[in-house]
Amino acid sequence: MIGIYKITNKNNGKSYFGSSKNIETRWLTHKNQLKNGIHHNIYLQRTWDKYGEDIFVFEIVEECDINILLETEQKYLDSNPEYNIGLTASGGDNISKNPNKKDIISRITKSVKDRYDSMTDDEKKMKHSQPMEQNPNWRGGTSFKYCECGNRIGYGNICCSKCRPRTESNNPFYGKNHTEETKNNLREKRLGVYNGNQNIPIIIDNVEYRSSGEASKILNIPMVTIRWRVRSNNKKFNNYQYKE
Repeated sequence: MIGIYKITNKNNGKSYFGSSKNIETRWLTHKNQLKNGIHHNIYLQRTWDKYGEDIFVFEIVEECDINILLETEQKYLDSNPEYNIGLTASGGDNISKNPNKKDIISRITKSVKDRYDSMTDDEKKMKHSQPMEQNPNWRGGTSFKYCECGNRIGYGNICCSKCRPRTESNNPFYGKNHTEETKNNLREKRLGVYNGNQNIPIIIDNVEYRSSGEASKILNIPMVTIRWRVRSNNKKFNNYQYKE
């Protein structure tokens, strides 16, 4: 018989749902494993060991076509039955709700580590050097895209930033013009007149400069270094100060 079956604890009503292409045979497998103390479900095994076979009721809850067997089982698993450790009809998950989860994971981890440590250097090299399809972790490989100049570029780009054409419509400023105010600011900068935040006088070794930019050009010290020294609490740089 194909369908969904249920194993229920008569004392507390807790249940376990399963599916099978042959329910009668599946029941016999459950009982044999429980009798021999080797059942994969620790909840059923503990209850059987404590109360015996008579505590359980085996029943068929729904017959269904084999093509929708797992789909039908999932409907019952979604009710979160107390004795089911795995709650997906595909099976295989006997850890998520297992009360010994930490111990199981610890034993699996130790087993994997021991097996790896027992491998020779040649075996390890062989394991980690499996190319393409021979490597179980290979997912088709990763390819990179390059510009004609040889620089690596991102997907969707046709060239790197250095080779990007900047004529006419390829220029983001194409068809645009600076305002008169911007033009005047640019002109004054070229003439040595400083504006905005740069127009903060600075004193270095008792010499006053119109800005950190001017001091940088004259002293040949990076502007960021000058600004860092001004803000530094190191007494070594007390000779760097903004003019109050």
